[in-house]
Amino acid sequence: MNKQNLLSLLSNHHLFTLRLLLSLLGTYIGYSYRHTSHDYWFAMMFLFTVIAIAPGYYQFKQHGDNLKAFTSRLLHWTGGLGAAIVVYAYHGSGRIFHEEAGLIVLLILALTTYLDGIQTGWRGIFTGLFLGLITVCVAYFDNYIWQLIALAAAAIAYSYYHAVDCSPT
Repeated sequence: MNKQNLLSLLSNHHLFTLRLLLSLLGTYIGYSYRHTSHDYWFAMMFLFTVIAIAPGYYQFKQHGDNLKAFTSRLLHWTGGLGAAIVVYAYHGSGRIFHEEAGLIVLLILALTTYLDGIQTGWRGIFTGLFLGLITVCVAYFDNYIWQLIALAAAAIAYSYYHAVDCSPT
């Protein structure tokens, strides 16, 4: 893969779209398989961490600058990952049930993504709020998947038409 293709894949819009699609998949899993959703959201905590760190790592490797920004994001996401691991340990010991573990890990993912978005831009903030909305919908509502799909589609369209830069975050 050449450098231009990698830069295109690591653009803000593409990573935003990937995060929203993974969130929608998690919405379906949370709706249909509540007892296993905690495994999905725990895996998403790892994947969102990689997605958030990859552009900074790539920039650091290419240019050798921005070490402070890269380590700050790395520590931020490692903290969220650590909190999710603690929740998963509580679940493994029987202190909390499957559904609660999934909701708590999803809430940690939403908060970590939202706080990362404060540093990186509106796409991260929206994704964090979207994940928080998923948490509320899974906990309290019966029908919510189509509404969330419509909201995600509108956000992806807005991001596409307002993608001013295609550089990695």
